[in-house]
Amino acid sequence: MHFMRLTLMKAAHAVVSSAAYRKSGSRSGRSRGRLALSVSKAGAFFLSVTLLWGLGAAAAQAPGRACTELLQAQDAKAVAACKAQLDEAESGPATERMARIVADDEYGVALLAIAHQPKQALDAFDSGIELLPASAVKPDSLQWAVAFWHRATAYQQLGQWERAAGDLGTAEDTLTKAIAAATGNAPLGQHLTQLRQRVRAQHADVLERLGKHSEAQSMRATQ
Repeated sequence: MHFMRLTLMKAAHAVVSSAAYRKSGSRSGRSRGRLALSVSKAGAFFLSVTLLWGLGAAAAQAPGRACTELLQAQDAKAVAACKAQLDEAESGPATERMARIVADDEYGVALLAIAHQPKQALDAFDSGIELLPASAVKPDSLQWAVAFWHRATAYQQLGQWERAAGDLGTAEDTLTKAIAAATGNAPLGQHLTQLRQRVRAQHADVLERLGKHSEAQSMRATQ
């Protein structure tokens, strides 16, 4: 079970569908879902999207793809589709945490990126993250990092800078562990490093908001 730029610059989700990442997902044989992340200069549209899909046995538990496809298309219908997906996941067996985590995250993304409702999105992200410890998602995985990255974005849009900084720190630390675990897979390691650079850039912006200018400068220098 695994997780993963609606961009203003194109390179959007090419990294998501890269052979290197698909190879990584297939090694676990348990992933499903697509996660999206972003922040915009106006705080309204996503600059970045990171998506993952399910493979193997987990696909049988996965929610439908309508939500994911509408999110990719930036279609307003995604909000209703993702809510329906969440309702379906909530009605399933409690043991199928993967489907619920994906559904919570995608509904949160729809609320944040399309409906522009960061408070409601935060509730969805909270619900998904609460399920992570009891799921098969590892705390040193890209999927774990992305879940916290998404929630940090909601906190950022709500002006809750300390909490945003905390989640971005978790996302960065998790990506550092994922990079170490990707030793021997250069394409995956490079992809994870690029994602960590984006997290650090966002984290530096948040630190600036907190008045921690020297920390922000140091973080930018490490990218």
